Amino acid sequence: MASSSTIQRNGRAEWALMNVIHDALRRDLDELLHTTVSQTIARARWTVFRDQLRLHLAAENAAMWPLVRAKLKGDPTSQALLEAMEDEHQLIGPLQAMTDDAFIMNADPGRLRHLLTRLRTRLTSHLAHEEAEALPLIIQIMSPGELDGIARAIRGRHAARTLPWALAHANPHVRTEVLSQLPTPVSLFYRKVGLPRYIRNTSPV
Repeated sequence: MASSSTIQRNGRAEWALMNVIHDALRRDLDELLHTTVSQTIARARWTVFRDQLRLHLAAENAAMWPLVRAKLKGDPTSQALLEAMEDEHQLIGPLQAMTDDAFIMNADPGRLRHLLTRLRTRLTSHLAHEEAEALPLIIQIMSPGELDGIARAIRGRHAARTLPWALAHANPHVRTEVLSQLPTPVSLFYRKVGLPRYIRNTSPV
């Protein structure tokens, strides 16, 4: 379950959706590492995690980092932080691909655990770095409209899949805060269709 302090992370509510997605990524990796279910069920959960991670990183790369880089042109310290974010993204990709191959080839549990542990270490380090340094910086340099645009991109055109996955096990306060920031049709779809479908189709690990 997400921490009750998720909304207050970075001191602002603008990153509520971003933070709850980050928490869901951490949650899935923890569950996969400690699961005792069959490899078929674990592979299905891995596929959901893999797809959500790809969508999230792609949305950041398309809608957030280029805009931030342009805003911070001429600031060497901030540009170095952005370079670190990019490097960390690039280090996550190969580990994700190796883990995906291991699941596809039904690798032994020890191999899967080793790869998942490496991926968790790399990903959680990146998420913590982003939350501690990059997101507070972005708050300082972006207008409310620009932040709204980033939030829309992070939610993305796959919101029908992403929101139920991210919010299903979130702290109730966090869930309420995120839903309050969404357009009414999106929030209603989540409650009436997305969440029930996710619960019905997702096996616990």
